[in-house]
Amino acid sequence: MFFIGGKTWAFRFTGTRTGKWLFVTSSEDEDLRGHTGKVLILPNSRADAHGFLRKFGNKWGWEGTENVIVPQLVMWDYIVGSSNPRMFHNKPDLVKRKIEQFIVDHGFGGFHVPVIGGRWFDFDATSDRVESTMANPAIPTFEALELLITKTHKAGGLVHIWPWGDHSRSQTPKSLTGGIGGVIDERLQRYIAARLGPVPGWSMGYGFDLDEWVVASQVKAWRDSIHGHMGWSHFLGGRPVGPNHGTDHADNVAWNKELDYSSYEHHRPTYEVYLAALKAIPGQPVMSEDRFRIRSVGRYRMKDYSEELTRRGLYHSTMAGGVANIWGTQPEHSPDGVYSNKDQIKTYSVFFHGKDRFLADMVPANQMSADTDTRILLSRRTQSLCLYRETAATIHVDLTDMLGPQPVVAVDTKKPYREIDLGNLQPKAQTIRLPMVSDWVLAVGNFKIER
Repeated sequence: MFFIGGKTWAFRFTGTRTGKWLFVTSSEDEDLRGHTGKVLILPNSRADAHGFLRKFGNKWGWEGTENVIVPQLVMWDYIVGSSNPRMFHNKPDLVKRKIEQFIVDHGFGGFHVPVIGGRWFDFDATSDRVESTMANPAIPTFEALELLITKTHKAGGLVHIWPWGDHSRSQTPKSLTGGIGGVIDERLQRYIAARLGPVPGWSMGYGFDLDEWVVASQVKAWRDSIHGHMGWSHFLGGRPVGPNHGTDHADNVAWNKELDYSSYEHHRPTYEVYLAALKAIPGQPVMSEDRFRIRSVGRYRMKDYSEELTRRGLYHSTMAGGVANIWGTQPEHSPDGVYSNKDQIKTYSVFFHGKDRFLADMVPANQMSADTDTRILLSRRTQSLCLYRETAATIHVDLTDMLGPQPVVAVDTKKPYREIDLGNLQPKAQTIRLPMVSDWVLAVGNFKIER
């Protein structure tokens, strides 16, 4: 139950089970106390309908369909020109166009919305700075976020939000009267829980450069507070300072293990870095929560991406076991943040998610190849594999332990999606020959899960 202006309060409920649900309100305010009612939840008519985000071991996934995903998110501020909620408030056609453009055409899995900051309280603010005079949640800001979240979720994607940013730019609750965990901060937490809690399809990372203005216990307290008021599960986390380079994630384990997912500030992570991140805290999903940007200019050239690095990063993060990422191409580099290699991004999306080839029980199994650079994901449950190798015309794989011949298709990751049927592979060690030198991804087996 939450306030929506004037003398009006609203109820919001999402049923996670079918049947009749009864409710009764309690409040210190007698006008809000003792209201009763019922909600009847019927089976969803859409067989592909999914609910809230959930984890499958260390993989991201959806309730309802029970499908695992690798959230590959695109920067909302790059594709609309600003993170200001006013840009998309009450603009369903704009949101629909961006979903069509980036989820349908590109194949991204959702959007990243950075730094709401002071606009949590002042919808008309000219910047995202947080001021000490701010006190009450801004209803239009929530309306804008609800529009984006609900439409993106219906399209199969998710929205990842940074409520705060960097304190050197006054984008944090430290600037509120009472500071972090004060009365105003806690009021916002309750409102987020009440208003967005029943809405599926979103997650939150506390902000960025957190090591400069907050400690691990404060991020955990924020996470615990929102969950304490929320009747539904959402992923809440916050990015620690590193590791920027290398595979040692030990310094960040204590920070991340108290949150709903692990996050790291990787700079151009390799396959090995993604693999190490997934191993750092067993059973916890991971997001590489820096933004991997293609930019024409800037002082961070050493960590910025190219179109090729972007394409390969999609495969590296997936073949390691499924790490979420945030991607973007600067509007000055490409108008509206459109990728010139969007067909290649779509090829990645179709191969793994369009064809349901990324499965909950998949684990890296690189030992099945004599190639030092062939990456393998194995599902023992379905006796199926994904193989990936760059700049190659052959892939070696040992299928000795497989039960009989297995069908195989190859896809050139540099081209629009097209499957090349390579027939059946016998249960033995062998070298697969491909049509040309390229970056290849192969599907071996049928990947079918009996439900």
